[in-house]
Amino acid sequence: MAKAKKPKNHYGHGSIFYIDSKKKWMGQLDLGKFVDASTVTFEQLTKQILAEKRAMNEIQEQTYFRHIETLRQCAAINDIPVQKIDTTMLKALILSKVNYSQSTIRKIHMMLNQGFAETVRRKIIVDNPMLDVRRPKSSKKPRKIRAMTMEEQKAFLEILKTKRVLYADQMLISMFTGMRMGEINALSVKDINTSFNFINIDKTIAKGERNEAFLNNSPKTDKGNRQVPINTMVKPVIDKVLNNYVPTKDGMLFHKTKSTLVPTTSVNAEFRRVVETYGIKEDSIPGDLTLHSLRHTYATRCIESGMPPKVLQNLLGHMDIKVTLDTYSDVFDNFQNENVAKVDEYLRSAGLVVNAI
Repeated sequence: MAKAKKPKNHYGHGSIFYIDSKKKWMGQLDLGKFVDASTVTFEQLTKQILAEKRAMNEIQEQTYFRHIETLRQCAAINDIPVQKIDTTMLKALILSKVNYSQSTIRKIHMMLNQGFAETVRRKIIVDNPMLDVRRPKSSKKPRKIRAMTMEEQKAFLEILKTKRVLYADQMLISMFTGMRMGEINALSVKDINTSFNFINIDKTIAKGERNEAFLNNSPKTDKGNRQVPINTMVKPVIDKVLNNYVPTKDGMLFHKTKSTLVPTTSVNAEFRRVVETYGIKEDSIPGDLTLHSLRHTYATRCIESGMPPKVLQNLLGHMDIKVTLDTYSDVFDNFQNENVAKVDEYLRSAGLVVNAI
């Protein structure tokens, strides 16, 4: 029988090589770096895939670090060579996460799917062990984050005005513009246009691999690039921030310390403290109040005042109008019912009444 020819050495991602000098098959994991394909672990491969996407600008820096956080959830298989990982191991991993949120389970399952599909594509393994691994449903009861009622908002506003609250200015800006907290903490002096009364949003504060805050020079979504009007409610807050601004090398409006940026987690902790300390939340109303509730509160007041959904989408920086409609469907439904009632009243006042026949 003719002996199979050894393939010529060539260079490219996802290939297997036979190295004459080593008398063994090898795999290329990084450009110019050869490793034994049988030793490539899931963590090594996934980090290399993410690094490539980051270098190609397919994912933002903050997205890269979010994926790294998801990778930590795969610790049970991270140090195992991918050639030794089987379907049983993967099922055990994903089933161990059923007490996590559905969002977390979805991210882990997606990472495993993409990772092993790429492993097959690169010819490191032949069969994909993820093909028979389904995504389970979370056993964790979902908790809806809701907007503040008008009474809760008034009480919260009073506390911000009369008590010493850390990051009060950022909370007020969020409550009266709908901006994300990461967008607010990423504002520089140059982002505030006092001549035409708008705030320019084109970046955000993100969380690094060691949970440190860093400036991501692009917003959460493409639609996140926007200009938000400085309305009469938020103008006094913006004026105060500008008047109190002490010039810094980075030009940022908000700092946790002189040289560090403000992470959203710090503002969130202070928000929780205020809500709990002063009894802001009405417990009879279902849903949680979190820092993101300030954004929901602004959106809810906009809908209640009659703002068209498309205008609200642009103000909030949603990628798709469907996100706006789905997120605030309950509020839109209530607003619709109120407007139908107004039409009924108008018709009755005009004498257009249908009596039972």
